[in-house]
Amino acid sequence: MKKLAKFNKEGYVTYYESDECILIPDEYKEKSEELRGVWFSTVVNIDIAKMKDIESYKEYLLSVIKKVKEYKMNTVVFQVRPTNDAFYKSNLNPWSAFITGVEDKYPGFDVFGFFVEEAKKENIEVHAWINPYRVSQKKLKDLNMGKKDFLKTLSEKNFARKRPDLVIETVESKLILDPSSEEVMEFVSDSVLEIAKNYDIKAVHIDDYFYPYEEIVDDKEQEKYLSWKKKDETLSDFRRDNVNRMIKLIHEKLATLSKKVEFGISPFGIYRTNSKYFENGIGGWEKGSNNHASCLQCYDRLYADVYLWMKEKWIDYVVPQVYFDLDYSRPKEKGSLEEITVVKYADLVKWWSDICIETNIKLYIGQAIYRYNNEGNWSNPYEIINQLMYNQNYYNVSGSIFFTYNSFVKEDVASLVEARKLLKGIWKKDVKPV
Repeated sequence: MKKLAKFNKEGYVTYYESDECILIPDEYKEKSEELRGVWFSTVVNIDIAKMKDIESYKEYLLSVIKKVKEYKMNTVVFQVRPTNDAFYKSNLNPWSAFITGVEDKYPGFDVFGFFVEEAKKENIEVHAWINPYRVSQKKLKDLNMGKKDFLKTLSEKNFARKRPDLVIETVESKLILDPSSEEVMEFVSDSVLEIAKNYDIKAVHIDDYFYPYEEIVDDKEQEKYLSWKKKDETLSDFRRDNVNRMIKLIHEKLATLSKKVEFGISPFGIYRTNSKYFENGIGGWEKGSNNHASCLQCYDRLYADVYLWMKEKWIDYVVPQVYFDLDYSRPKEKGSLEEITVVKYADLVKWWSDICIETNIKLYIGQAIYRYNNEGNWSNPYEIINQLMYNQNYYNVSGSIFFTYNSFVKEDVASLVEARKLLKGIWKKDVKPV
């Protein structure tokens, strides 16, 4: 084991508000059945362009599988339902406009089905990644449209168009399905069941988008909350319960299948912050992670009670998005030279390891390879390597998933290109941490 030196600074990397140095092993030891995966993002065509013709589209999908094999990865988390639509043959959702540019236009073949079958030939497992609520990715104000006009642009097959009363708007003028609606819960869970029934997949997967990061605008929500709320239930409790019920319903429907299809969640990296970092302990949780009180918590901003889902065994695995530097700090105030430490990668991995041991849930770590740039810690090609080395300290970290596929093919960031070479190296056992 060795201490990890700071990048371009004096001293060693420590845990949050601690003098204890972070230790990493001298070499990477591959674990049996280790998951090495990548998210393949289809929303706004992040990882795949719109189709020009069927042949070149299929060739690109095959090149993705080839690239995954090149990096000795064994899993692809394929985004099949980015905005209440489908990259698969569906009786419930229209073909995605991100395929051809036109919603519900048949692309000429079953995109997801083709990918699953070709991946299987190369012993690559596929997880079907869905977004449960999102209807629009673009802001309606940027489209010069209101909700009613936008919904008319959608396919008649789209649930949002059929049920405009169950679509709500965010303060950023985006649209989501109403999480409090039992009809929405049934529709989303039926969509999941359809995918799981019809495709040879390892798992169904939801990322960090439940209630949106921005606030929602729904005149009826307060009315529903006041009418339906349980004794002493806050609006936040009400929202969390809505998401809880959907997660439980998905779990129950997957359990009806004759085959095992896992259910995984990839939450924002901070579930709840330890109460000791809040004034008078108000706002935190005594079992929470060590990080600054200003950090976003998925429990009270996205209303995702992941810990509950783990305790209740509604999910099979968790992939926290630990998209932070090993040694992160920011200016204390705008323009200030004085810095404040906010959150560190190691503290979060340690916390998730402990909570997964407690709940007996499989743990993979979400890695932010997309963050490489030409400044700061992410200009260090070894940042991601040292993070993977740190993960080795925990026997129950069973692998990593990298966001996003695009970062394995683009060439515009020198540190990223070098990091990819190192990544291949540690899995060949010829790269050491620094």
